[in-house]
Amino acid sequence: MDQSPAQQDNPAHGQHDPRGAPATASVGQPGDPLEHRHDSARGRQPGHRRQYAVLFGLLASLATVLGGAAIAHAADDPAPGALTLAMAVLLGAVQGITEFLPISSDGHLALGQALLGRSGAAGGHRFTIVVHAGTLLAVIWTYRADLIALARSGLHPTKDSQDRRLLLAMLVASLPLGLAVLPGVETAVIAMESQLRWVGFWLWVSGAALWIGFRQERRHPPQTPGALPTLKQALLIGLAQVTAILPGLSRSGTTIGTALFLGLDRATAARFSFLISVIAVSGAVAKEGLGLVLGEAEAAPQDLSPYLAGFATSLVVGLVALRGLLLLISRGRVMGFVVYLGIVGAIAFAFG
Repeated sequence: MDQSPAQQDNPAHGQHDPRGAPATASVGQPGDPLEHRHDSARGRQPGHRRQYAVLFGLLASLATVLGGAAIAHAADDPAPGALTLAMAVLLGAVQGITEFLPISSDGHLALGQALLGRSGAAGGHRFTIVVHAGTLLAVIWTYRADLIALARSGLHPTKDSQDRRLLLAMLVASLPLGLAVLPGVETAVIAMESQLRWVGFWLWVSGAALWIGFRQERRHPPQTPGALPTLKQALLIGLAQVTAILPGLSRSGTTIGTALFLGLDRATAARFSFLISVIAVSGAVAKEGLGLVLGEAEAAPQDLSPYLAGFATSLVVGLVALRGLLLLISRGRVMGFVVYLGIVGAIAFAFG
């Protein structure tokens, strides 16, 4: 059933808010975990325990996947640094679980690839792009109604509408992505992916950005909930997004945290973050695909099956995990993520 992201993917949509629902938000279907609720007592009901159960379940699944990766690597490593089918499936599952949580899928992929003896320079970076394509399709499917509405507004550029203003803000937010293609940037990022201390440091920064944004939103509630970001706000959010090319910096965490710090409400911050991710990740995937098409034979993988397996796994796991992840962030409960990022960052730093 098609629903707009305001109904599906906004962290605040299920949050009790004494200011009332955002002006542009609509009420979800009965029983929808993201349904906007006005019962303040619900936060003390078993729903809270269910959210934490989902969080611990997902993190336990992630630990199991990484543990399985270590076992698979120890049991069957046909060549040093080789990407096997089992490794690809395990890393695709890591991507599917971590992409929507504000804990940096890139950082976890870098940790997983280090555990498996892989490096960005040896093709791990290309695999990261491939599994991002899988979760990109999960986002597109979830936001298909909004994306169709935005495409229609683009066909009528002179007609003012909410969708047209949102599309313009998304384009402005995407302008800083050009910084990612400056000479030397990609080389530096790939080098960092192989250095766990850098990954750990950026995981800490992700946790700090998330905590600061939600703290600011609670201390200074938005004056006009549901208002679209201004072009200035969109540009600043876009600058935050481009920093997420660093392994360990969560794209969703930095963009949502920045949007909240700038005065947007949670629902609008999350919706805008996920929508601009479609442009950002599509661009990265297209760039990598173009490189293959143009014949970078020396860098192209000879066996595509692990890449296809990783893509399919990240897509399926991403689709399945998305609803559970949305249930967690709908209440704005982020301290668990902040603590988790602190712990994982410390582990990465210690073993780097």
